[in-house]
Amino acid sequence: MSEKAFDKTEHVERIRNTENEMAYKKLCDFEKNYCENIHENSTGAIVYEVDSKRFAELENISKDKLKELDFSTVEYPSYERLFNSKYKDKFLKNVAAIRPKELEIKLGRDTLDQVMKKDQEIKLRYAERRKEVDLDNDGVPDRIDIDDTKNRVQTVADLNIVKNATSKDTTRDHEKVRERKKNDMEL
Repeated sequence: MSEKAFDKTEHVERIRNTENEMAYKKLCDFEKNYCENIHENSTGAIVYEVDSKRFAELENISKDKLKELDFSTVEYPSYERLFNSKYKDKFLKNVAAIRPKELEIKLGRDTLDQVMKKDQEIKLRYAERRKEVDLDNDGVPDRIDIDDTKNRVQTVADLNIVKNATSKDTTRDHEKVRERKKNDMEL
C-alpha cells in the first residue's frame, strides 16, 4: 500500500518540463543512493521507494531484520517536495563538503541558480562556500600550497601580491621598520 506525501484532493500542479522541476529532479538524482528508486507514475506524481534487496546489500542486514523495516512507497506532487523532505539536509552537508566548482560541473550552474532562487538556505550556504578563503594564510586566497603549515609564498608569481616578501611576517616587519624610521625623521 502506498503512502501519500500529499492530500488526495491536492491537484498535482506541476508542469513536467519546467526549469524548476528539472533542477530539483537533477538534485534528487544527485543525492539518491543505490537502493532508492524515483519515478513518475501515470497520474503525474513522483514516486519514491526503497528497494529492499539493494538496501540489504548496501547495509548488510539479515533477512529477519529486513522484514521489520518499512519499505512503503511515498508519492510526492513534485520533485521539489521530494527534495525538501528527503534530500535537502544531505545536500546542505554536501554543499559544505564539495568544492563549488565541482558541484557546478556535476549539476550545472543553471540547476544551482534555479534552486537558489527558491531556497534561501541553500543560497546562503552556497554563497558562503563560494567566498574565497585564504586557507594557508599566505595572502593568496584561491590556492592551497603544498605545505600549508607555513605561510610562505611558494610561487614566484604570487610574490607581487605580498609585496615581494617571502612571508607575511617579513612584510609586517618591514612595514614596522619603515614606520619607525618615518617617526624618527619627523622628530
